[in-house]
Amino acid sequence: MTVTPTNKKPVYAGLSISHEAIELVVFSPKTLSVEQSVSLPIPDGLFDNERDSISDPALLKGLLAQAFQAVKLKPATVHLSLPGTLLRMVEMPKMDPSGLYVSLSSEAERYKTFDNTEASVDFIVCENPHLPPNMLQLVLGAVRSDVLHLYLKTLKELKVKVHSIGLEPLSILRGMAGTGVLDSLVQQIGTDACWGMMFVEASRVRFTLWRCDKLLELRELSMDTHEFVHAAPGSIVVEDMLEEIRRTVKTEQPVLWLTHNMPPAMENALAEVLGCPVRMAPMGNAINMGQPLQLSSLGSAMTSVVPFPFELDITEGIKSAGGSSASATSEVAADIDSGDGPPPWLIPAGFASLALGGIASGILFAMASMAAMQIPDLTSKVESAKVEVAGLQTRQAELKKKVELDKSLLDMVEKAKIRNHVYVAFTDDLKRKTPEQLWVQQLQVNDEVSMEGKALNHQSVINFAKSFDTAPYTRAVLIDSIKEGRLGSSLVYDFKISGGVNLDKSIMPPAAAAPVSDPSSSVVEPAKSGA
Repeated sequence: MTVTPTNKKPVYAGLSISHEAIELVVFSPKTLSVEQSVSLPIPDGLFDNERDSISDPALLKGLLAQAFQAVKLKPATVHLSLPGTLLRMVEMPKMDPSGLYVSLSSEAERYKTFDNTEASVDFIVCENPHLPPNMLQLVLGAVRSDVLHLYLKTLKELKVKVHSIGLEPLSILRGMAGTGVLDSLVQQIGTDACWGMMFVEASRVRFTLWRCDKLLELRELSMDTHEFVHAAPGSIVVEDMLEEIRRTVKTEQPVLWLTHNMPPAMENALAEVLGCPVRMAPMGNAINMGQPLQLSSLGSAMTSVVPFPFELDITEGIKSAGGSSASATSEVAADIDSGDGPPPWLIPAGFASLALGGIASGILFAMASMAAMQIPDLTSKVESAKVEVAGLQTRQAELKKKVELDKSLLDMVEKAKIRNHVYVAFTDDLKRKTPEQLWVQQLQVNDEVSMEGKALNHQSVINFAKSFDTAPYTRAVLIDSIKEGRLGSSLVYDFKISGGVNLDKSIMPPAAAAPVSDPSSSVVEPAKSGA
């Protein structure tokens, strides 16, 4: 899907309608700052229970009117960001774009019920060399056509034109790219490392897995996320999330997970179990903001100056599939056509190989180009100084994040060294302490140690277990069972021994541990079965 950008004046205003707030932001590409903004919290009753439809159109119009009264736009034209009803990665047979729009409208029904309406869709082709030649891998985005029509009709009544329509998750990623967060992330973890992103809504979680700017996996799950507030390691809700994370990453091992709208309790629980950083998606401080704003509204306002490899614009889908859509969808397409023309930034699918490292430099290049067309005066020098200060602040924040990440990696390396020492020391002691009358058949060493085997007599098992009492890397070693058995015609005893593993730094450096035969040991011999 390739669309040539128009030569019309770019739009630097973004309107974000999410489940948390309605925000209107005016962004200045010259000063890399937010010139005007307003944030209005979403009141109860605006959305329906599914959070994909509007229950009170009059309330929506009142909130939008309040936002545009607070922010004076000349002309009143915006990039619109909406909460996507559906965002999925799908595989489809190769066909022309117009046919794909029609087919994907039906495909969306497989994943989400669009009751009494149709799906307005857009898509991006993702490179996947493992697919057959006649198949395509696509990122599919969709919203309800009747709800989209309501949004556009309301804005038209307020005399506001819509330049492009994007989906909230991708607007959030654009906001992170525009503030340098993604560029800094890739520099820290390296271009070969994977990173994940979790978007949390009231009844839905979306998982994405990335390598640099290449999307590896995109999944969404219907889930009641209210329990996330009280999540704890081992709880059912955490186990459910871990299962979905495993299905998303498959064999990959992300260096870290970024989250959006995730309660701290769930972040902490997942970080403890996954063993890698899990933290809220950072905003970045290159943007001078007078009040906290959502990344989706900031990303929408940056649409004309910050290209992003994965670009969904529902307006293109409306126009391409308008001939076969319902009358309401056709009316929406007519409303879009009466505006300023097609959106100025629709990135072709081949743009997906763009490195994130070039995003930040692209912003600076755009600034330099605009500054070169102006007459140098005192004002331009002041603005340049502001940009330099903003750049230094961004660099300072990047260095701080790098120090935090380095510290986290050092901690992980230290734990790995201790665990490796335990394995080596345990193997050496096993060779020294195993008596001739006993042999170990099964051995597991994780956070606990478990050994199973056979012996010619009880005393060999007892002495073998006692020999680990003073080992620095084990604790509370106990004999679980000794049972009489047969090995051919010989009488033998099957045994099981278990205990804890000490991963504390105190066991480093290794110290030799001699066998101890103290009769006061905590090892308790169980009742013998059949002996």
